[in-house]
Amino acid sequence: MPSIAKTFSPEIQGIRAISILAVIFFHLSAQALPGGYVGVDMFFVISGFLITRMIATEIAAGNFSIARFYKNRVVRLLPNLFLMIAASVLISYFVLKPYEFMQYAKSLQFSAIYVTNIVFSRQQGYFDLSREVKPLLHTWSLSIEEQFYLFFPVLLILLYKLKSHRMLIIFIIALASFWARYWYIEQHMPTQGFFSFVGRIWEFIIGAAVATAPQRLKDAVSANEPLALSGVLLMILSLIFLDDGVAYSGLLLLVPCLATALVILSSAGTITGRALGWKYLVFIGGMSYSLYLWHWPLLSWVRNADYDISRTTQNLIMIMATVIISFLAWKYVEEPCRRNRGKFSGKSVASFTFIFFVFCNVFGIYIYEHQGMENRFPNWVKVKQNIEHYDFNAATGVQLKYPSNGSFGKTDAQDKILIIGDSHAGAWYPAFYAAIQKTNYQGVLAGLPGCPPLFGIMSYEGAKDICEGDFDTSIANLLKAQKFKKVFLVAHWSMYSEGEPEKQPNHFISDSTTTSYDAKSSKAVMARALESTIKRFNENGAQVVIVHSVPVLPKIIQSLPEDFTTPLPVYQNQNRFMTDFVASHRGSLSLSAIDPAEVFCANEVCISRAEGNVLYTDNNHVSQAGAARLIGLVGAALN
Repeated sequence: MPSIAKTFSPEIQGIRAISILAVIFFHLSAQALPGGYVGVDMFFVISGFLITRMIATEIAAGNFSIARFYKNRVVRLLPNLFLMIAASVLISYFVLKPYEFMQYAKSLQFSAIYVTNIVFSRQQGYFDLSREVKPLLHTWSLSIEEQFYLFFPVLLILLYKLKSHRMLIIFIIALASFWARYWYIEQHMPTQGFFSFVGRIWEFIIGAAVATAPQRLKDAVSANEPLALSGVLLMILSLIFLDDGVAYSGLLLLVPCLATALVILSSAGTITGRALGWKYLVFIGGMSYSLYLWHWPLLSWVRNADYDISRTTQNLIMIMATVIISFLAWKYVEEPCRRNRGKFSGKSVASFTFIFFVFCNVFGIYIYEHQGMENRFPNWVKVKQNIEHYDFNAATGVQLKYPSNGSFGKTDAQDKILIIGDSHAGAWYPAFYAAIQKTNYQGVLAGLPGCPPLFGIMSYEGAKDICEGDFDTSIANLLKAQKFKKVFLVAHWSMYSEGEPEKQPNHFISDSTTTSYDAKSSKAVMARALESTIKRFNENGAQVVIVHSVPVLPKIIQSLPEDFTTPLPVYQNQNRFMTDFVASHRGSLSLSAIDPAEVFCANEVCISRAEGNVLYTDNNHVSQAGAARLIGLVGAALN
């Protein structure tokens, strides 16, 4: 069995350092390093290489033990992870709001069995639940890595028993995984694809293939300066340019993964290898696991703390905290356990693992069953009770009913209206339902959270691809099957046109020709999409009504004083793009608009509460009380 000294590769630690720094900078600002997320893919290649090299060496020496392998993995990874998890429970208690704390509880439970990638695959894409309110989001990659560790040693043992065709079998597995990711998962389950273990196996296999490659191939490319330098340049270019909005960005992940493999094979003994083996890079690489573990929850906590500090200050705090805490956890927890892993008995490791499992589940179940422990935030409970106790029927004289099939109003009416939009369409629904009762219309509601009601676009950052395919097709089929007199486009328009300052991810929208990183490009996409969408509805005989966003509050209603108001000029600036668009296109298109300012604003301010009722459920969705104020505006637009 080779010694640690003989198998230590400083250039690999250098690649690890580049990878973790890329991930951290990407999380600080995706715009600053658009391809920084690729660092995780590079990690998977490195992990596949190192684990395979270790296992293959021990198998060849005849002393490989699966039990010892799993024990060493636990001792290597679990102590620092357990420390981070315990800290996350404590700090999230003080930082996360009730609903966010409930979602955290789910990820906490499943982190104990390393399947958080599955949990997050079911949450990601719903834009109201930002990635920054998920302190354990980063554990998705740890889960995938552990899932790989679970099956790969057994596979490797079987391959060595075959004694032939190892590379062919590994290649077939990688090819099958690659096909599953890009020719099945991406086509049918794009949101889940990012978190898919099956769709990530090929990245580990690339590393495994390097470790098991024939010696003659390794000799042929070893100490090759041009190859090593080319690999590093390809990695750097990928980190800079391979953002997830680039066409075929998924397929292009082959570039940094193969580049990483190329550097591993060719950099030893080269100037490039010595540069990667720079002592400071090696130190960061050695601490990379700890940096990865701690940077994301620290960022999440800093972002979600209720302090009015700038994004730059938040980033500085997060960087300093990450460096200090990661170093301490590495030096006093991770490294001592790694160096002394032989002293831990199987029984003690099993007991420690069981304690971790119990800890995660006890706290996760308790938090979830207690509704995110709402009493931590008295104002949250007060607002919740206000919303729940509001009687829409008593206030409006209309018994509100939510449609099971999207249709409401006069079911036998000849004239129909269509309400389409993102989650705001659902928030406005009570106003449409009440208003339509006084007409001879049948209404159809079609909404998709996070997706503006525009043909040919996709939401970018955090809700990528959510609008593609199904939305366009379903609305097109709806237009073929039914004739609508009016179409109401309801959305959080200002979020798409202006972004959300000081927040990540922003929800600028893109189309097939433009990937938007800022408000200017997003507005250009919106202008094109709005015009073509309205024309399409007009050609189908429908007048289009743009439903402007309600005033967007600076924080969720639960965090604002009861007398909070938004200055009217602030709201007008939020809505400027859509107001100007409607004004400039009224003459050329069959187009009108509903402006909530008529009932939400007066005397140069816009209210957040009225007659003792809370008008919002968060900072941009109206409550039923808020929707009740909009009934008259909707009714006027229906006439």
